[in-house]
Amino acid sequence: MTKAHKSWIIGALGLSDGETKLLMSMSTLTRSRTEGGYVIGAPTNVGDWNIVIVNMEDRDAVIQWRTLSVKSHPPVSILYTAEQPNDPNQYFLLRPFGPAKLLAVLDGIAKKLSDSSQLWEKPVLQQTAPIAPADSTLRALVVDDSPTVCKQIEMELRKSGVLPDIAESGERALELLAQHRYDLVFLDVVLPGTDGYHVCKEIRKNPKTKQTPVIMLTSKSSPFDRVRGSLVGCSAYLTKPVDYNAFRETVGKYITMAA
Repeated sequence: MTKAHKSWIIGALGLSDGETKLLMSMSTLTRSRTEGGYVIGAPTNVGDWNIVIVNMEDRDAVIQWRTLSVKSHPPVSILYTAEQPNDPNQYFLLRPFGPAKLLAVLDGIAKKLSDSSQLWEKPVLQQTAPIAPADSTLRALVVDDSPTVCKQIEMELRKSGVLPDIAESGERALELLAQHRYDLVFLDVVLPGTDGYHVCKEIRKNPKTKQTPVIMLTSKSSPFDRVRGSLVGCSAYLTKPVDYNAFRETVGKYITMAA
């Protein structure tokens, strides 16, 4: 959807009847606003959704959301939950939500969507990373339990001609590393089960992977975390939310080395 559109289409997964009515009422009230309004999307037309509200305590809703999140152009997700998610890149609503809080979150997302045709693709004025050839066989492993972060990184890597694999846990990452050869590893520090520091140490202990560049991703930015990452052998360190100029510069450096 481009800047010319003034209405954003919202999908809802797992909301109660009362919550759905509140959403519809708010939609009706915002349609005449000059800054844009919201339309409730039909469940049968999920491909048209720009934003989706997901009840994280509803198992079926979460399954539907995960299916949507792996599409090439997924809607922006708002997680509706009893506790604030740990992922700083994720939008969320604490239950029960009211119209004022809901509208504030939606307006924040709509502004970003207006500034960029896809929230996942941050606008970059200059291309700083060399692009790998179209027939490149370069492969990267992205290790992060956030579907949003994985999708962002996956799309950027594909634009650079790098084929990504995704692992949502440290254990799964080690399984994939034993099965395939990777030119780059993007590794979140905080993971369910085995954390990123342990995975990085295992990569460096293995003769087959010890030279593989490991780029650690974390929402932390203290000197201690950077020192700890260096001690376990990471090659570079990016803080989330990732600055995309820094991301492309880092990828470009290691594409050049691997080519």
